[in-house]
Parts: sequence; C-alpha cells; structure tokens
Amino acid sequence: MKPFLHGFLALTLAASVAAPLLAEDTVVSVTFDSITQIQTKSGETLDPTLFKFGKATGGNEDSSRASGSAWHKDKEAACRWALLGSFMKFQKKAQAAHKRVVGIRTYAGDQESAKADACLCLTGKAVVRSVIKASYK
Repeated sequence: MKPFLHGFLALTLAASVAAPLLAEDTVVSVTFDSITQIQTKSGETLDPTLFKFGKATGGNEDSSRASGSAWHKDKEAACRWALLGSFMKFQKKAQAAHKRVVGIRTYAGDQESAKADACLCLTGKAVVRSVIKASYK
C-alpha cells in the first residue's frame, strides 16, 4: 500500500506543477485575409464577399466556437486554423440561406474585436480557442 501512496502523491505533485504551465492563455490577433488564404482539408476556402465585420446588428445572432491543438505549433497558425473552422460554419449556413454574415465580432476571453484586421483567439500551450458572433442578412 505504501508504494501506491508514494506514487499517487508523486503524480499529484507533478500534475499540480504542470497544470499552470499548460493553462497559459495568450491573446493572438490575425487578419481575416490571412484566414481566407487557407484551404480546409477538403479543399474549401472562405468567400470573403460573404463576410462583413462590425457592431452587432440586433437581429438573430449566431455564435461559433472552435478549438484545436496548439501543442508545438506556431500560435498564429493555430489561431488561423481555429478561426477558419468557425468562419466555415458561418459560411455554410449563409450560403444555404442565400445570405451574408454581418456584424462579425471575434472574442478572446473578455476582449472583443469587430475588425477584419484583428481577428482574436486564445492560445495556450496545448489548446487554441476561437469564438465568433454574427448575424445573417
């Protein structure tokens, strides 16, 4: 029983030391143009004419969250991929409804950006997260 207890205590101590290192979040900003240059694994790209950044429009608002691996990756590249996933969800809905995506805002924690040249996401050592809110018009 004693070896089990020592192993358990060692594992608990290692986890408590490593957790703060993995929890580090950094706000990363990339341009919308840099995201439109990426192709999905299936070869799809974003149609920039469908998207308009700006303040909330007051209509039915939709949101999209995406996350991905940031482990041993460039933070900006990981951010672009996460944002691409979120924007692709909006694009598919907009195309199906024959509408545009308007009032786009990106979020990183409590920071908000409504600018195409400053799309925000949070990156840590292991995970990158993006949140986008917008409406269809």
